[in-house]
Amino acid sequence: MTSVAHGGPFDPSTELAIRHLTDLIRFPSVSSASNVDANAHVAALLKSLGFAVTTSQYQDPNGVTKSNLVAVRQPSSQYSPQDSSPIGLAYLCHTDVVPAQSWKGPTPASPKPASPNADPFKAVRTEDRIYGRGACDMKGSLAAMLAAIERVPQSKQTAPLWVVCTADEEVGFEGAKQLAQHCPAFQSLVAHDPVAIIGEPTELQVVHAHKGIGGIKLHAKGKAGHSATALGVNANEAMVPVLQTIFEICQRTRTDESLLDDRFTPPTLSWNFGVSDHARAINITPDRSDAWISFRTMPEIDGKALVAEVAEVAKANAVEVRMIDGCGPMWTSPDNPHIKSMELLSQSQAKTVSYATDGGVWNELSHRMIIGPGSISQAHTVDEWISIDQLQQGIDLYQRAIEHWTCG
Repeated sequence: MTSVAHGGPFDPSTELAIRHLTDLIRFPSVSSASNVDANAHVAALLKSLGFAVTTSQYQDPNGVTKSNLVAVRQPSSQYSPQDSSPIGLAYLCHTDVVPAQSWKGPTPASPKPASPNADPFKAVRTEDRIYGRGACDMKGSLAAMLAAIERVPQSKQTAPLWVVCTADEEVGFEGAKQLAQHCPAFQSLVAHDPVAIIGEPTELQVVHAHKGIGGIKLHAKGKAGHSATALGVNANEAMVPVLQTIFEICQRTRTDESLLDDRFTPPTLSWNFGVSDHARAINITPDRSDAWISFRTMPEIDGKALVAEVAEVAKANAVEVRMIDGCGPMWTSPDNPHIKSMELLSQSQAKTVSYATDGGVWNELSHRMIIGPGSISQAHTVDEWISIDQLQQGIDLYQRAIEHWTCG
């Protein structure tokens, strides 16, 4: 790790979180690669803190091995759970990160940058930031939780504490789906139904709901031929009527009140689409045309009728349709008593967001919320970073949450 002078040293927990984050960034756990080593590192840390750890693996569609982790630290044996015991707390995160081919790291515009670093998986520390792929989304959050756990001894617990790490959150929530469908340790967590904190970056503002995401892929076949002849079949001719329907639906989603939910910003399905015929020359008839649609569902607006409209027109024009499976919206009532408690602990008011998280998969958990250090505006950027101040505040908040929901 490269560092420069700062106004520290910071308190021991913050320095510990920075070390954890530096170690986590070293794992190049881009979603197209494996996160097995990253989760093994976390598993070792949690075992040293008294957690029983269950790991499970699966193969993604490209044959890459991925890892999920469910760890639980039960109360000390000297305590007997009572009806008045705390409900328990689960912290859930993902250890995959987005690609980093365009990584730049700290730039001259960054405040007091360290020496240039072209390696996205080598943390760079300035006096007030940590740079690196995943620093904000969301290894910084995990580092803050690990540091917070070290502040709360198992002997204080009267309810269980879980840590869950998934794979493939950035590419379809596949790790979360694997856990929900195939992991007995996760089902044990669900049966307990603790408060569930998803530690995505929210600048430590509590989020009680988010949109879901789904999509469609469309494919039209034609026949390549010299454009001066009648031997080719232009695949775009089949796609154009479908695109017209897609465009009309797009306009409708912005004006039809039955498709709007003012609890979200924007209040629309965010109907988005694109098209390509892959043409490389104007004198060749395109033999294929591909289009896609993405949309973000809301609690009472699933978009199924709109999808059916597209599918009907596609079928009439011999255009293939394939659904893209994302996740549903997450909704926990802002009046949920645990949301209210987190508002007090975080000194923030519960809000909604329009992106999606693993939380949209785990509908069996009744007390889901999203709250974590870092800003979504820094996630996925070419110079991704998290402020050390946010790490400090995240440790403090997570400690309060652990004590509130797992300690009598």
